[in-house]
Amino acid sequence: MQDPANTDSGRSGWGGVRQGAGRKKKFTGKRFMFVSTPEVEAILERQGNAKSEFINAAIMAFARVPES
Repeated sequence: MQDPANTDSGRSGWGGVRQGAGRKKKFTGKRFMFVSTPEVEAILERQGNAKSEFINAAIMAFARVPES
């Protein structure tokens, strides 16, 4: 016998897939893990939740500068 709470007309609205729910993806690139120095750790900790944006911007800025 089927549970009436699981039918379309008897759903409670809790759980399940919902449009717009869940974490939003910001980047589609590959994830990297690295070990930072204490100086870099202090800089990244000051960035709060924007660490990925900061790291991406820093790498892009560094890559544009020709090596001496």
